[in-house]
Amino acid sequence: MRLLARAALAALELSPFPRRFSRLAPEARARHIERMESSRSLQRRSIVLLAKTLTCVAYTREEGVRAAVGWEPRCEAGPGDSPPPPLRVEAAPAGEVVRCDVAVVGSGAGGAAAARVLAEAGLEVVVLEEGEHHDARGFGTDPVHALRTLYRDGGLTACDGRPPIPLPVGRCVGGTTVINSGTAVRPPGDVLARWRDEHGIGWAPDLEGEFEAVESDLAVAPVDPATAGRNAALCRAGAEAIGAANRPLPRAAGGVTCCGTCPMGCALDAKRAMHVSELPRAVAAGARVIAGARVREVLVRGGRAVGVACAASGPTGVTSVPIEDVSDPGRPGDGSAPGSRRAGFTVEARAVVLAAGALGTPELLLGQGLANGSGRVGRHLRIQPACWVGARYAGQEVRGWDGIMQSWGVHEWLDRRLFLEATFSPLPFGAHWMPGAGARFAERVERYGEMGIVGVHLADRSEGRVRVRGGRTVLSYGLTREDAAQLTFGIARAAQMHFAAGATEVYPQVAGMGVLRPGEERALDERSVRPAELRLEAFHPMGTARMGASDASSVVAPSGEAHDVPGLFVADASVLPTALGANPMLTIMAVARRVARGVAERLA
Repeated sequence: MRLLARAALAALELSPFPRRFSRLAPEARARHIERMESSRSLQRRSIVLLAKTLTCVAYTREEGVRAAVGWEPRCEAGPGDSPPPPLRVEAAPAGEVVRCDVAVVGSGAGGAAAARVLAEAGLEVVVLEEGEHHDARGFGTDPVHALRTLYRDGGLTACDGRPPIPLPVGRCVGGTTVINSGTAVRPPGDVLARWRDEHGIGWAPDLEGEFEAVESDLAVAPVDPATAGRNAALCRAGAEAIGAANRPLPRAAGGVTCCGTCPMGCALDAKRAMHVSELPRAVAAGARVIAGARVREVLVRGGRAVGVACAASGPTGVTSVPIEDVSDPGRPGDGSAPGSRRAGFTVEARAVVLAAGALGTPELLLGQGLANGSGRVGRHLRIQPACWVGARYAGQEVRGWDGIMQSWGVHEWLDRRLFLEATFSPLPFGAHWMPGAGARFAERVERYGEMGIVGVHLADRSEGRVRVRGGRTVLSYGLTREDAAQLTFGIARAAQMHFAAGATEVYPQVAGMGVLRPGEERALDERSVRPAELRLEAFHPMGTARMGASDASSVVAPSGEAHDVPGLFVADASVLPTALGANPMLTIMAVARRVARGVAERLA
């Protein structure tokens, strides 16, 4: 992705041919950017979006810009909601052979949930995480610092296609739960019924107990309308004005009354990300968490998974919190500084649980040519594509950062596979979605406090693929016309809600429609929008090692064990056989717990 970013910026420099972009006067640059942004060419529009993304992250981190906007990223918790104690994490043990019952690869929602169940069952568990350990002691509010330390590819992960779709995922202890919004929604019942009926996962509709346990442990509760903030109130008002069913979103955030730093790590560690919830519980039951350890190979002997070979991840650029060496006297760590280069090591285990996510798990399997007898590893990538639909409420103090970041849901159109959510993006992660350049764009940024935002999400039928070529991972995704039409319908409804709540202009992310005025949203219902005309993002990759009863059409059995490799289990979003129509964290954890219980029973 870094090479692609450099190539795109080079293309921007050459785009005013025969002149260079950097040699144009400021006003001419702005006009050129606006022409490219409204162009029919997907390539030109994509170059502009990438350039705006990179420059806005840098621009909006400046103190003068923050002061002009009034943006104050902060988090507040209610009475009695105190920060948890720091997680005990070990450095990679150079050159050692570590022996345990279960090696868990990945520390996000799936890996953490599985590790806890396994450790509490009395098994020796080692959790291996490629990223480093960070928490509220060092998160901060600098977006560049967050992208370098918490995100895969520095936040530049994306699916190639028409259109290309950014897909930010976490790379740190706790995985993507560290940078998500904490929304904890159960999947629709008909989705789980389909898993049973079409994929042979007989237990899928019977996850009630797992959902209840996770919700209790993560302090999941609906957002309080009294503290949700103005962005939530506008979403609610707009939905009710057009007769759309809506309700507060449930979040795994305890008594939080204000959150504005989720994509940069919760400033209070009050959000129940895995590094403050399931991983500490796993460690309390005896599990070890090793950070900075990249699993490069699953060890297979006699056709059975018997461990993993690891390499040190190497420097990550910036490390905010020292890794604590808490290994016992019989298993000393090497005391290396976080991010330093360390020798590899091996973990020998009775079973291996892959939980590296819908991108990391197929990467590992494809790189090794493992567990792919069905040819399905890396296929069936679902990402639940989304669209940022912002609106300006001129003269109104919205200040979405003074409430809950992801707060209110609109479920009127679930039958169309759409779920809408009031999601206020912090300034560095939202400014680039606003149209325009130059003085007009700067004025919109300065009035970001008047912005209301609704995210439009789709349970996609489109599919993508994860490939490994020459040691590089390539993501592709083909948005279908059917899914593009559903997203366009959702964008029109979001615009309708905004205008019903008093917005003066809406930014629909559709080529050639930079700004909508009241009443103009009807044009979206009358227009056939091609996939390439949409500007989208996504946050929920899944399906790339899907679960099913048939070894011809799935990678793992309903037990989570690979059809081709005994002793190798998968317990993350990659096993989910279809899109959910909901934020997936709760489902990933429930499925991982189910898989882990089976592993524990087998090993006992």
